[in-house]
Amino acid sequence: MTRPRNTEQFTVGHRDDGQRLDKAIRGAYPEWGRSAVGRLIQNRQVRINGKLVWLSSWKVRSGDQIEIIDPPENKPQAPKRFDPAWLLADEGDVLVVCKPAGLLSQLNRAGGSDDLLSLAQAAFGQDLRLFHRLDRDTSGLCMLTRPGPVNAYLDAAFKQREVVKEYIALTAKRGNLAGSGQLRSYLERDARRSDLMRTVEKGGQFAFTEYRVEGETSNGLRVRLYPHTGRTHQLRVQLAEQGAPIIGDVLYGGKPAERLMLHAARIALPEGTGFQAREWICPPPF
Repeated sequence: MTRPRNTEQFTVGHRDDGQRLDKAIRGAYPEWGRSAVGRLIQNRQVRINGKLVWLSSWKVRSGDQIEIIDPPENKPQAPKRFDPAWLLADEGDVLVVCKPAGLLSQLNRAGGSDDLLSLAQAAFGQDLRLFHRLDRDTSGLCMLTRPGPVNAYLDAAFKQREVVKEYIALTAKRGNLAGSGQLRSYLERDARRSDLMRTVEKGGQFAFTEYRVEGETSNGLRVRLYPHTGRTHQLRVQLAEQGAPIIGDVLYGGKPAERLMLHAARIALPEGTGFQAREWICPPPF
């Protein structure tokens, strides 16, 4: 006997008339998260008025009956306080934090209530500035600074690409990755989906990454990445272009997972006038 499948249902209201399907579902179930909603639609687990729909961009209409088959678990709630375990170093001018996956580095235009900067300011003072940020779904090292000459020093070091940033990613496929190499591309935001970046032949912003494949683990292929530029979704797009999307990165064709398997593991600052070279390491949680 076949086990009945769990379902959730809701009716599209007037305010969502003409809205994209994925945004309408996220509005009805904000606790699920963007990636989970994308997987539902991609895996053909959504019906509109009894018919399967698998396009996230499908425009819903007021009165549409939306049915979700086998809905996901609620995503973890963002923390309400700064966890002391996140703090790697407080050196006066610089705070180094290991951000958990799922926490915004800083509030975006859409607004919200919880982000790393706000939590850190509540714990350490309102004069903190977020100097080095990560995507919400990426875990790892972030730098916050206090007012002073350290900000000009860091500005120059980043612009001159003297800061070493090291990431760890897990992929389900090797694709076209060699043992080591370089990834060069030009990226721009997708005209039809503002949450996606794409590679272009003309225009765009130059993105440059070095990488080294470290080998298979029980969870996937481990790849160490050294981005020389800091473009939005740079590592995610470049690995996907090589046929090796990051596990958990459903936006770019990655295998579904509980989280994005991308982690900022190390950052090293150069010696500068009045500043010694410094380095911090945050081992990946996967």
